[in-house]
Amino acid sequence: MTNKEFFEKTLKSEAPIFVKVLKAIPKDKLDYKPHEKARTLGRIAFQLASQPQFISAIVQTGVPDFGEYREPGNPDIGIITALAEKNFSKLQEDLRAVSEKEWENGTAKLEFPGGTWETKKYDMAWSFLFDAIHHRGQVTTYLRAIGAKVPSVYGGSADEKPSV
Repeated sequence: MTNKEFFEKTLKSEAPIFVKVLKAIPKDKLDYKPHEKARTLGRIAFQLASQPQFISAIVQTGVPDFGEYREPGNPDIGIITALAEKNFSKLQEDLRAVSEKEWENGTAKLEFPGGTWETKKYDMAWSFLFDAIHHRGQVTTYLRAIGAKVPSVYGGSADEKPSV
């Protein structure tokens, strides 16, 4: 299995878990945050829905495009969940369109206030996916703290038996 094939396989199994976790967020708890320095549950949920769009831009152009990314002031979980489903579907299409050669040899560049990160497209794509998985875990801890049911992610949770 190639690196690209493994990424596609991983994404295919992870995308539904992202959507399931987003759907578990109560619509009246999007402003919850456990600490004054923490981001709200709604802002993190919106980032999760947007992350596949960033990866698509990396795959297509080598530059993550944050231009349209604007966290909503008053997010709606239904809209956020629909955005996640759309963006994960589009990412899967974009991955199918990129060649193995471009995946392995194409470069990606991210400029940020503290500097520049230049690497291979696959390296940046994996890093953005891992970042999203990290934030998905953060959402599950918020769910527990607000008393919502935590869905099964990689096995059972206290609220849901593992789906096999």
